[in-house]
Amino acid sequence: MLLAIDNKSYCLEAVQKASYRLIDKLTVQISTTADSINCEIVMNDGSNVDEKHINLFKRELLDYQLRVKIKEETESQRNLILSYVFSKSGLQE
Repeated sequence: MLLAIDNKSYCLEAVQKASYRLIDKLTVQISTTADSINCEIVMNDGSNVDEKHINLFKRELLDYQLRVKIKEETESQRNLILSYVFSKSGLQE
């Protein structure tokens, strides 16, 4: 099963993480073009890829894309908190 993903909607990192999350059920071969991320999906047990597993992959993909977005949006706050915590830890003495 070949699934073409628009790289304006999803990043490669999210595709890789979703693929890894489902590694026990699916093998995903990832390749990229100028405007898409292509995923060749096969079942590990040799059976045909069904709609249930494609939908599972799409849900994982959305989950990881949102995690990437949240990570990017909160990076400065996270770094500020970490800087404060480590400044009080005494590790730099």
